[in-house]
Amino acid sequence: MKIGLAGAGLIGGSLALALRGAHDLRVYDADAATREAARRAGLDTVDTLAAVLPADAVVVATPLTDVVATLAALVDRADGAVLVDVASLRAPVNAYAERAPSRARIVGAHPMAGSTASGFAAADAELFRDRPFLVVPTARSDDRAMAVAGDIARAAGGRVAVLSASVHDAAMGRLSALPLAVAAATTHVAAEGDLAPAGPGFRDTTRLAATPVDLAVELLLGNADAAAAEITKVVRELDRVAAALRDGDRAFLREYLRAARDVRRSLDERP
Repeated sequence: MKIGLAGAGLIGGSLALALRGAHDLRVYDADAATREAARRAGLDTVDTLAAVLPADAVVVATPLTDVVATLAALVDRADGAVLVDVASLRAPVNAYAERAPSRARIVGAHPMAGSTASGFAAADAELFRDRPFLVVPTARSDDRAMAVAGDIARAAGGRVAVLSASVHDAAMGRLSALPLAVAAATTHVAAEGDLAPAGPGFRDTTRLAATPVDLAVELLLGNADAAAAEITKVVRELDRVAAALRDGDRAFLREYLRAARDVRRSLDERP
């Protein structure tokens, strides 16, 4: 398959490294230094967005704020190429797809993998290995577009799951925005004291607080309703724990923590 890739940061760069060799791949990034780093890594890198075409598919892996604009710039030149974006929020792309030309083929493929590091220097060909890759149809998806997105996800090492946009964004409120907000809040509270004694438990719990700020803002504001709803639920749960602590309710705490442990352990049992 001939694949173009727009955006060579952590996600796009990792995709490029994972796909090269198996596909005819051309990579573009708006940043000249990133393009040069990709060239030094042995990737076929081009200096304009238009130069990723012609292709069977173009993967759009730009920052969230640039995804729709990049799709719009590619649509008129795509000539049958399937446009696959890896955006972590689906509502903006779905809204664009509704008004895109009928000939456009657009489908989402969001990898559930990442890092608090950013840029091509952090790219890793194994980043998506055995990780869920959420394929999300738009109003401009057809069977071929869905198949192409799935093929790319599997070629990168991912495990494909198909979700609707509404289910996807609700899930990201729980599984992405919520942990980010909780990590930031925990960090703020802990910073009221001395962080020097912090061990791996605190560091693991607050890892997402190190997410690049611009990305973190988009992840929260771009999915604001779902994120706010989930944060409200966590506040309720913490209130229950605080009440049990004030009351010395050992039985509640044992059952509460046991149930949480069982859910967390079940994640490690999944393929």
